[in-house]
Amino acid sequence: MLSYIRWIYTPIVKYSIFEKVRIVILLDSSICIYSIVYLDSPREVLKNMCGIVGVWNFNSQPVNPDELNRFTDTLAHRGPDGRGTFFDENIHLGFGHRRLSILDISDAAHQPMSYAQDRYWITYNGEIYNFIELKHELEQLGYQFNTSSDTEVILASYDRWGEECQLHFNGMWAFAIWDKQERKLFISRDRFGVKPLFYCYDGNHFAFASEMKAFLALEWCNLDFDEEIIATALTNHLIVEGLERSFLKNINKLLGGHCLIVRENQAPEIIRWWNTLDHLEEIPSSYKDQVSRFRELFLDACRIRMRSDVSLGCSLSGGLDSSSVLCGIKYIRNCDRNGERLAANWQKAFVATYPGTLQDERYYADEVIHHTGVTPVYCEISPSDINNIFKKYIYYYEDITEVWIGPWIVYRTQRENNVFVTLDGHGGDELLGGYQQYIYSLLIESLIQIPRWGQAKQYFDIYIGFYTKNKRAFNLCIAGISKIKKYIFNHMSTYCLEITRSLMGEKRNSWLLVTPCTFSTPPYNQDNKLLEKHDRLFNELYCDFHYFNLPVNLKDYDRLSMAHGVEVRSPFLDWRLVCYTFSLPSDSKIGEGLTKRILRDAMKGILPESIRSRTTKLGFGDPKDDWIFKKYTHFIINTIASKEFLESPIWDGRQISRDVHTALEKKDYRTVNNSWKYVQAMNFMLAFKKQREEFFPGISNKNV
Repeated sequence: MLSYIRWIYTPIVKYSIFEKVRIVILLDSSICIYSIVYLDSPREVLKNMCGIVGVWNFNSQPVNPDELNRFTDTLAHRGPDGRGTFFDENIHLGFGHRRLSILDISDAAHQPMSYAQDRYWITYNGEIYNFIELKHELEQLGYQFNTSSDTEVILASYDRWGEECQLHFNGMWAFAIWDKQERKLFISRDRFGVKPLFYCYDGNHFAFASEMKAFLALEWCNLDFDEEIIATALTNHLIVEGLERSFLKNINKLLGGHCLIVRENQAPEIIRWWNTLDHLEEIPSSYKDQVSRFRELFLDACRIRMRSDVSLGCSLSGGLDSSSVLCGIKYIRNCDRNGERLAANWQKAFVATYPGTLQDERYYADEVIHHTGVTPVYCEISPSDINNIFKKYIYYYEDITEVWIGPWIVYRTQRENNVFVTLDGHGGDELLGGYQQYIYSLLIESLIQIPRWGQAKQYFDIYIGFYTKNKRAFNLCIAGISKIKKYIFNHMSTYCLEITRSLMGEKRNSWLLVTPCTFSTPPYNQDNKLLEKHDRLFNELYCDFHYFNLPVNLKDYDRLSMAHGVEVRSPFLDWRLVCYTFSLPSDSKIGEGLTKRILRDAMKGILPESIRSRTTKLGFGDPKDDWIFKKYTHFIINTIASKEFLESPIWDGRQISRDVHTALEKKDYRTVNNSWKYVQAMNFMLAFKKQREEFFPGISNKNV
């Protein structure tokens, strides 16, 4: 009977004697049907965003309700505002959902949600920013809606366009739709992989979830650590997120721009539904028109991301990208005070400050705050914060790269201030050439084959502007063009060779016992052939945006924000802006002595001039080098002295211990700091083992 449940939007509710459980009586014509829906108590509401799970058993065994509930609630931190489960007992399939309410915060929009007389069921994480336009279009085609949510728009779009609906969406998402009529499970991840999706298939079961840690709740799921991937992360974490494999064997990622179809007793079919290279466009011939179009796209990307039924704010670093987003919001609000579904409360900016360090950018942030008139909330970050949150951080972060205390505290502070949505500047650097390595690339290109000395000098000056502390070193080379050529060519050739080896997993590391893997995925291999006709800067930006830097950053900020119930939206990741920007010539991105040239020109009159013309760059990070060496050597020493660390099959614990003790005597900051990621890896693995033991006491250590 449960497989024929219809989700009624005004159910009759009866509470059971069990805590956190209510019995929902659903009336469908003359038939009385019941479903058990587990709900968090009001005291547990303030956690974080949407989490989705699902299980499909192919071994004729029904989905265990206790197991699905446990599976769902491992992601309670992602969804504090509600929970629900759905079972199709005829097919042995179940969905779970934890909800953070952003659009249509009424009970009508609870998930899992059904559509078309229960033909479709969905569990969904993310936001479709153009849902209003899509809803109007579908209504013209005869579709009717019972909610004001974007979830129902996804279901109607799938009913209308099938898998092609993905091309109609502008947003970030990971969703699963069960089609009872076709007996087909369709799972989709957004174009650039903003929202996460992991899955497991062993022949007898298929399961998916928003995070790796959720699979710890499935007793049948074999979860040994993938030692090769851990070794790869310790060598070069930038390539790990672009791989299909995860840190746990048998758990794979669904890559951004891909969808997955599962049919009964069949292995998952993975399809690449999006490739940015297929959507490059004709651009205006004049630079002035290019700037005008960029400005139009960027401001509209900000506008549709302001749609929210709850408060939103901004994370402000004082850099060009986050400042552009906040100033763009202010500009839009001045022009359109009554925009459809635009958040009424948006006037708070959250600034991470690092008093007494070079990392502190409060001065620049204050310039933007004064310009926009928003209310600042300052988050002072200190080394003691690492100690206070480390164990919790490691578990929620589920990675072994860096410890980003600043963003963690910023998002926590946003939630404490009742800000549930934040518009941030992620993606701007990878889209527009904001990092120094892109200047390296242009320098090399200007000096090899037929040297272009004027261009080389221009790129050289841009690089100097990144870090004022480097001016003295580089001024030694300015005496003559030949000296510039010799220094730049020799240094950059070596640098790029090291980067290339590192990216491909070839960099040797005496601390490792396991060989890192090389980077290879079907979409990357396919794109390599198509990238040959583009210039060096395009290639580097494209690969960093789709495979290396950006996927890592998106994973970081998803976990850091979701740990506190805050949804991150990134205007620079609007697919229209991405396709347009990749269609631009390189000198529109880096030229006239500036990085992000077209953004700076597009924001003229909107950004404060002191920010628009700023060339130095720090980024949204922590001064970890000083912190780790000066404040956490005791913690490092204790960790590397533990039995688990010394006997690790992945790294040579005894060699690391000897090297670190020698480095401490010599005040070798670099070696001590390099050991930190091994310390983090050890704690990451211990955290997962502990959680598995809590779910299944006495389980073999081999199984995580």
